Amino acid sequence: MSNKFKTFFTANDATSYLSSPISRDSVGNRTCVFQAKINSGDTVVLQARIDESMEYVDILTATDTSILQEVVTAAQFRVNVTNTSNSAVVCAMSI
Repeated sequence: MSNKFKTFFTANDATSYLSSPISRDSVGNRTCVFQAKINSGDTVVLQARIDESMEYVDILTATDTSILQEVVTAAQFRVNVTNTSNSAVVCAMSI
């Protein structure tokens, strides 16, 4: 089992942001693990798509409390963060 992960990049994690995408190679893995450090008043929406030609779709929404969740593997993921706490909201995914 791999314990490697990538953090979703943003220039400032204490404001609302749309992260840079994380690309995954899904060969051999049907699921991956997503974790987010969320504060009261903040919302994280995990979005995914199977190919760059497709639109992102929302696959998981978390509000007010941190989350650790297994999700189905896709080619690309990104997070859309609404930050009202002005504290860091950090999101990462197993690779």
